[in-house]
Amino acid sequence: MVKDFLISFSDNFKEKTKNPFLGTYLLVWIIRNWELIYTLFNFDSDCNLNDKKKFIFNYYKNNDFITNLLTNILWAFGLLILTYLLLNLSRFIVNLSEKQLTPWIYKITDSKSIVLKTEYERIRAESDDLQIRLDKERESKSRLEARIKGLEEEIIEISKAKLENITTNTSEKKTTRSVKKVDPDSTTILLDKLNQKELLQEFLDTCTKINKGNSIPNNYKHSDYFIELGLIKFLRNAINDSKIYSITQEGETLLKKIRLTK
Repeated sequence: MVKDFLISFSDNFKEKTKNPFLGTYLLVWIIRNWELIYTLFNFDSDCNLNDKKKFIFNYYKNNDFITNLLTNILWAFGLLILTYLLLNLSRFIVNLSEKQLTPWIYKITDSKSIVLKTEYERIRAESDDLQIRLDKERESKSRLEARIKGLEEEIIEISKAKLENITTNTSEKKTTRSVKKVDPDSTTILLDKLNQKELLQEFLDTCTKINKGNSIPNNYKHSDYFIELGLIKFLRNAINDSKIYSITQEGETLLKKIRLTK
């Protein structure tokens, strides 16, 4: 029981002394009443207990307790204010030196090898922003390239399927015309010529480019043959050694026949 009380009292005393005001007040009281403290631990050997009590009684009788208490409080507050003022003054001097004077001196004496932190942070932020934008552009480009490749594969597959259907239908029609001895029309003749020269797929690809608004290179060897057959016609020259063509009415009719017979 007594041990618990002493431990609780000790802990409470330690907690109170950690308080800035109470710790300062205790220091002020010790300084202002040093005579009493010194005497309590240095009585003459011939003094008995009554002499000690009498000394303490006379000490407090000559020094008013309330006045002493208020004076100690004023001194404690004054010392606290002065301490914090000095601490903030020292912090002001340190911050001024570290944040203002030191960078300014480095800038003057060693500007080429020393970069201010603010400038470094600005450049680093710009670099990070550019890197993020670059990564987004690369990701977007990769998605577009994958999409284009997929569309090109789809176009090739569709064109092959159309070509196979057209070849099959053309062969069947040739057989039917041979049996029935029916005279072929101009569209059928054009289709047969393209099949004979194996240019049907080239014609489909050329029409696809024209419908997309793309130009045809000047060195494309089949453009003259398509013009000779009346399937396409020249419109105007384009940039990069290429020309713009349009599909003629005969060419549109042939395309329609190809679509119907696929």
